[in-house]
Amino acid sequence: MNEQNSLDDMREIVRTEIREQYGIEGTLSRLPGENLNYLVTANDGQCVIAKIAGPDMPSEVVEMEFAALEHAGKAQMGLDLPAIIKNLNGKIETRINVHSNIQNEQDKRLRLLHYVSGINLSDISDISGNLRIDLGKSLARFDQAVAHFDHPAAHRKHRWDLADAGQHQGKLALLDDPQRHELLAWAFAQFTAKICPALATLPWQFIHGDGNPENIRITAGQVSGLLDFGDSCYNPTVCELAICLAYQMMDVPDPLAVAEQVIGGYESVRPLSAAERAVLLPLACTRLAVSICVAAQRRTIDASNSNWFVTEAPAWSLLTWLRANVAN
Repeated sequence: MNEQNSLDDMREIVRTEIREQYGIEGTLSRLPGENLNYLVTANDGQCVIAKIAGPDMPSEVVEMEFAALEHAGKAQMGLDLPAIIKNLNGKIETRINVHSNIQNEQDKRLRLLHYVSGINLSDISDISGNLRIDLGKSLARFDQAVAHFDHPAAHRKHRWDLADAGQHQGKLALLDDPQRHELLAWAFAQFTAKICPALATLPWQFIHGDGNPENIRITAGQVSGLLDFGDSCYNPTVCELAICLAYQMMDVPDPLAVAEQVIGGYESVRPLSAAERAVLLPLACTRLAVSICVAAQRRTIDASNSNWFVTEAPAWSLLTWLRANVAN
């Protein structure tokens, strides 16, 4: 069975499970990205998102996501969040009855999420200063809303854990270009010298952890929603802003001016301490280095998967610029 047939069969299985377990009849469209997610358009015109999880997504992490979204939703912060929809049995996940002729699809679990309306920030070609300020404010409002939320699964370790970026230094061996190898070595040296000593002194909390433009929803020129809590974890709060800055500074004439717009918005809601300010740009550089390292590893797995390398080139360019213009 080829891959397309396997995906078609999976879509039909998911459609059946959604009808039987959630009482929703509709059509499924595969969403872009590396994960197996679908837009479900119900017969009444309403939309929900279907996400498929495998063994690499433990049930306790999904439970954490559900609890965090419930907690944040009660704060009425003005952001639409993808709340998890329980099935007809009151469960937040549904085990998929996978046919045995589909390869490597055992132990899959389905969950449905509220559809967050709007367009992705990544689809806006000319982002205004006001929108970037609003982006900073929105991230700060979210951080405030979950400042007192905690869950055992939030203290997990994963590849996008910015406080544990040192786990990726060994991937420098995958780079053949000496100049690029040296640039990443510099970024990790910044992490070791400037960030690691400060980690214990920084405020920590649950964060969204992936404020890239594909996860930011925009309505009428303002941030209206936040998507994809798959990378959420317990981290220094300032990592939330640093991750967002790493993306916002890409492909712009003046990265620092853009950064100050987002930072200004964030600080108008949640001021940064001097210690947080000191590590902010080094953390953004570290996020770029981590993204590049993950891409290098993924290239050894499947170099044809373009979804894995969307930000690789701009990350290299921005990291080079930051070293030349802001490095001490």
